[in-house]
Amino acid sequence: MINLKELNLGTSIKCTCEQCKGTGIYKGFAEKDNLGVICHHCNGKGYQVLNLENDHKLYQNEEDLIIYHTKQNIISKVVHLFTKKQTRDDIDYVIYEVGRYLSPTWLLENGADEYQVIRYQNFLNGGYPLPLKDYTCPLHISQCYGEEEFYNDCDLGLPSQCQKYGEDECWDKFYNGAITIKEKQLVLKNLK
Repeated sequence: MINLKELNLGTSIKCTCEQCKGTGIYKGFAEKDNLGVICHHCNGKGYQVLNLENDHKLYQNEEDLIIYHTKQNIISKVVHLFTKKQTRDDIDYVIYEVGRYLSPTWLLENGADEYQVIRYQNFLNGGYPLPLKDYTCPLHISQCYGEEEFYNDCDLGLPSQCQKYGEDECWDKFYNGAITIKEKQLVLKNLK
């Protein structure tokens, strides 16, 4: 018999991101060598916020400490409370998603700078990379990481087919007046 205890943690709870397992970094088959990308689901935070409505509750199994999220008294999923960002030992560099096979060595040898391809330790210390302007555009970044899509009279289709692809005009509008690296990083951190 399962013994469940209701948890009263408020209405807004930080839960470990299921996609990146709380690391803030995703590494799939497209990320070569020691490269990872900012997680699309949590935007690198390692957690997502679960907002509990009136009929939503959290219960913890007192034996195995598993926490269940319920809606109208029906278990909808298992959640893990976020305590801290987890680390990975297979990542040395971090970038924003570009949708291509790329290695950090190739990027750094072909024009990417230390603000676009950042060291993993820098990420763990709160740093965020800037998107690789030559390989992506604000529309793609907003589709992957934002709640609202960015449009600057974009042509329909793939971002790389847009007539304005890679132009500073789009990036300037996307950053909304941010000029310094830190200001631009703040815009990116606040997408979700």
